[in-house]
Amino acid sequence: MRAYEFLFEDIWSDVVANWVNTGTELLTVEANVNKFKQLKNKNLLSGIEKDIQFWKNKPFAQFVAFIDANAAKLDATKGAKRAKIKASTDEIVLDDTEKWLVVVPLSMAASQKLGTGTPWCTSTRSENNAFDEFTLYDLTSLIYIISKTTDEKYAIRFENNTGKVVECRDKDNFDIGAEFQKITGFTTKRLVTQCMTNKKWQEITWGIKQRQIEKALQSPFAAYEYAENVIQGRFPEGEKLFAKDVYWAYYYAKDVIKERFPEGEKAIASGDPRYAYHYAKYVIKGRFPEGEEAIAGDPEWAFKYARDVIKGRWPEGEKAIASNPRYAYHYAINVIKGRWPEGEKAIASNPELAYKYAKYVIKGRFPEGEKAIASDPGSARDYKEFLKSIGEE
Repeated sequence: MRAYEFLFEDIWSDVVANWVNTGTELLTVEANVNKFKQLKNKNLLSGIEKDIQFWKNKPFAQFVAFIDANAAKLDATKGAKRAKIKASTDEIVLDDTEKWLVVVPLSMAASQKLGTGTPWCTSTRSENNAFDEFTLYDLTSLIYIISKTTDEKYAIRFENNTGKVVECRDKDNFDIGAEFQKITGFTTKRLVTQCMTNKKWQEITWGIKQRQIEKALQSPFAAYEYAENVIQGRFPEGEKLFAKDVYWAYYYAKDVIKERFPEGEKAIASGDPRYAYHYAKYVIKGRFPEGEEAIAGDPEWAFKYARDVIKGRWPEGEKAIASNPRYAYHYAINVIKGRWPEGEKAIASNPELAYKYAKYVIKGRFPEGEKAIASDPGSARDYKEFLKSIGEE
């Protein structure tokens, strides 16, 4: 079976076979047959020549001459379509050359029309169309580059705030990157600059941004999402909301502005001590005097503040630390690196920690903890074996 029998329906097989068998390249035949189909589908052919069987025994050169003679009709329909597009009010025409129409769609309907024939998520007519998501929520804009002579189309998406190109795709939805300039003669930078300096685009995007800000200011969560995911940076309008809440103040400082947030430090210092500790460690990367009162009152965070921030003893937090067996033990072994009498009462109440304190800190008997150790079979066994190993059985 010949290759062309797979490519063409039965009504074309004999015609194509004749041309291929007389030496014409299959790809050349295919290209001209496709042009014939386009003309016929648009009702641009007349006479007996529009009948496929007419061409069965005709030379290929005659067929090509017929196609070329009618090609202007196809171009005319494309020109009319382009003129209609250019007149639309929900689009911005950035460039209109002999070969290309460069358009910014301003609505989903415009995007669907301009993107017809592509699998782009912004041109689909299904409920999954992403035009609104991209333009209203992600604050990005689209530029479509449409060929006037072929069915080629390209789409650029860029960030409204920075002009950074997010993606550049062809009509089959493949990312073409640097190939775009070679194909079209345009650079993405030039087209994005043209768009961002267009007065109409500026007015529309400013309005979208203002609506986004109004929506973001309805709650600290919405404001944080806007700062982190949309503008990806400082959000002055939302900082009053963040400053009132220890949680949002801390995460705004750490993940968004990535530096101290003085307006929120009062909330951070007086709220949950874990955020005061994390603010000191991850944001300030040093002591946070305003938050030390809250931290000092909590055994866990006082120990961690001494170990990770101060990197040494912290008298202000020792009272709280000494009240908790686990953190008293860890304070002794990781901070003091030796016996800590103030914490031994708490440590002695926990069988496992009392045994470990004897083995790893005292390196000998721990009489104060032996009552608790004896109450737990596992700890009692381990303690006995330890004492035997050092000759204190």
